[in-house]
Amino acid sequence: MKQTLYLVVLFTFTFLQGQNKKTSPKNGKIIFSVEQNVYNNQKLDSSIQVKKPVIINMFKEMYNEISLSQGLTPDTIALNKSIETKILPSLDLILDPRKTIKPAQKHIYKLEDSIIKYQIKTSPLDKNNQVTVINRSTGIQKNYMLQDSILVLDEFTISVPVKDSNKNLKIKEYREVTKNIKGFNCFKIIVTRTEPFFKPFNSIEDYVSNEFKQKYIDYLEPTSQQILYVTEEIQFKYHPFINLSEVLDKYYPLEIISTNGFIDGFEKKCTVEEIQVN
Repeated sequence: MKQTLYLVVLFTFTFLQGQNKKTSPKNGKIIFSVEQNVYNNQKLDSSIQVKKPVIINMFKEMYNEISLSQGLTPDTIALNKSIETKILPSLDLILDPRKTIKPAQKHIYKLEDSIIKYQIKTSPLDKNNQVTVINRSTGIQKNYMLQDSILVLDEFTISVPVKDSNKNLKIKEYREVTKNIKGFNCFKIIVTRTEPFFKPFNSIEDYVSNEFKQKYIDYLEPTSQQILYVTEEIQFKYHPFINLSEVLDKYYPLEIISTNGFIDGFEKKCTVEEIQVN
């Protein structure tokens, strides 16, 4: 019993010390590796085989409901032709990550006093010269092309928001599950969230019934899961893999394993390879 109490006190003291060391890095470098991994081909094939006919049937029912709600007669011949020539080929690409899997990427952040330079590379020989420059005081991002060691503004690219929010989000902490990553004390959290299918298509949602939505809830609102090892010793709002304010305002992830909650046997992994900041 005394040993247990001692461990609890020691853990608490260590944790509080880690909290006191929380810093916002000003200079240095952070490099992440992001890769996709099929860890079980049999499970992936089975998942696709089960889900594909359900998705086809879902599209048929959705088409019928939208047509009838607008006073139109569903054209089943045109629908079946569209499924055969357009939807099925697209589904194969969407559902099977082996058809579109990308090589591992290096995400490089170079921190300077007033700016952050961000670049993505697939190998040391990668000729991608695009660099995103972030103004640290305003958060404004501009994209440049590196030409002969000189940054030239690229007006044809668009920067994306640094952080986003998700109301359908749950975070569970496992502070007792710890790991030291590159010298930083980390603990485990699990993030689960749903991404409604109709979110980008608000106008379509009004034309389908609640019964339809409930019937296909697992397809329209799949629940993804991310297992993260996070540190509270770093306060930094830029990350290549996760941009949720609910996470980045409290922690900084140094390792993430992500599944999409829809296709089994496949995961994405993000790990820090180098971190030298002050």
